[in-house]
Amino acid sequence: MISTQIRTAQSILERFEAEELWKAAKELGFPCAMWKLPYTSEIKLLISIREGIRSCQPDMEKLSSGFMISPFHWNENDNVLFMEGDIIAVYSENGQLEQLDNKLGEEHPEIKKLVHSASQIKEKDNRGNLENLPLLTATLPDHDTKARFERTVELAVSAIKQKQFHKVVLSRTKKLTYTEHFQPAKAFQKLAKAYAHAFVSLVNLPEQKELWLGASPEALVQQTADGTFKTMSLAGTQKAKDKNGILLPKYDIRWGQKEIEEQALVSRYIIECFKKIRLREYLETGPKTVLAGNLYHLRSDFEVDTNALNFPELSSVMLRLLHPTSAICGVPKIPSLKFISEIEGYDRSFYSGFLGPVQVEGDSNLFVNLRTVRLKDGIATFFAGAGITEDSIPEREWEETELKCDTLLKVIGKEF
Repeated sequence: MISTQIRTAQSILERFEAEELWKAAKELGFPCAMWKLPYTSEIKLLISIREGIRSCQPDMEKLSSGFMISPFHWNENDNVLFMEGDIIAVYSENGQLEQLDNKLGEEHPEIKKLVHSASQIKEKDNRGNLENLPLLTATLPDHDTKARFERTVELAVSAIKQKQFHKVVLSRTKKLTYTEHFQPAKAFQKLAKAYAHAFVSLVNLPEQKELWLGASPEALVQQTADGTFKTMSLAGTQKAKDKNGILLPKYDIRWGQKEIEEQALVSRYIIECFKKIRLREYLETGPKTVLAGNLYHLRSDFEVDTNALNFPELSSVMLRLLHPTSAICGVPKIPSLKFISEIEGYDRSFYSGFLGPVQVEGDSNLFVNLRTVRLKDGIATFFAGAGITEDSIPEREWEETELKCDTLLKVIGKEF
C-alpha cells in the first residue's frame, strides 16, 4: 500500500522543476536545501516536512539522509542543525528528474499543500518574465569598513610578531539591498553552471528567516558509501585572470613565501589531527594550484580507507577535531579564535561554519561555508576572509576579500 502511495506521489511531484518545488517549500515554511557537488552536474533538492530543523549531534554514521548546517562558533560537544530528507529529488543538468524519494506518500496533507503551492508557482512563472526587471538596488553605505578591516589586520600582524599566534583568518562583510524580484533559485542555477569545481548550495532556514547561497571550494569532511574518507587543506589566494579578463594558465602561477607557508600551516594542522587519534595510514597529495571561481589557491588532499582501518566513524571524529580549521580560524586554534571573537567586530553566524548533505545515497559531504551570501529582510550580506601572517599587508588583504566577494557577485549580480 505504501509503495503505491509513493509511486503515485512521485507521479504528482514529477510535474515540477526543482526551482518550483523549492519555491513551494519555502513558501510553506519547510526547511529545504538545493546543492551541487564539485565536478558533478546533478542538482539535488531536499525538503524536510515532519520535523523541520532539529538539533542533534553530528554523528554522520548514525544519521538518516538529511542536510546539516552549523555556525562558525561550534564546539565539538555542541549540536548542529539537521533537516531530515522527507523528500529528496535528483535532477540532471538539463533539469530532468532522475530520481525521487518521497517518504510521506501522496495522501500526506503537507504533500498535498506542497503540490498545490508548486502548481500555483508554475502557473505564475509561466505568465510573467522578470528577466529585464532591476533586481539590484544599492550598496549599503559603510565608509568605515575598509579602514576598520585594515586596522584589524594591523593588530593581527602586531599580535603575530608578539608570538601570540602564527596565523589568524580575519573576515568582513559587504552588504547590498535587493528587490522582491530577486529569485534565489535562479541565482543558485547560475552559480551551479558557473562553478563546476565548487559545492554550490541554497539553504532555507525558516526559523532564522534567512537563506544562505554559496559556492564553496573547500571540503571539510567527506565519507563515501564505499568507506573512503577525504579532507583537504586550501589556502593561499591570487587572481586567476589578467587585467583583460583572460584566464592565466596554472603553469604561469608563482606562489610567494607568504602563501606557501599559509597553506603549509593548514596541512600541518590536519596531520596533527590525525596524530591525535594515532592515525598514520593516510594518503597525502599536493600541494597543487587549483582554480576556484576568479581565484587560484594552493590545495593538498588527504584520503583514508576507513574499511581497512575498521573506523566507520572517522568522518564524525575528524569533524570535531578539524573545525574550525586553520584555513578559517588560525594557528594555534585557541588564541586565534579568541582574537577573532574580540577583534573582528561582528557575528560570523553560519559563514565559515560547515554545511552539506549527510547519508544521501550513502555519501556524506560537509563543506566549509565560504564564498557565501546571507539573504534576509531585503539585505544581501556577502562574507569574505583572508589569512593573516607576519608578512601581510593590510591593503592587499582588503583586495583579497573584495576578490572573494566578487566570486559570487560577478555571477549572480545581474540576478539581484
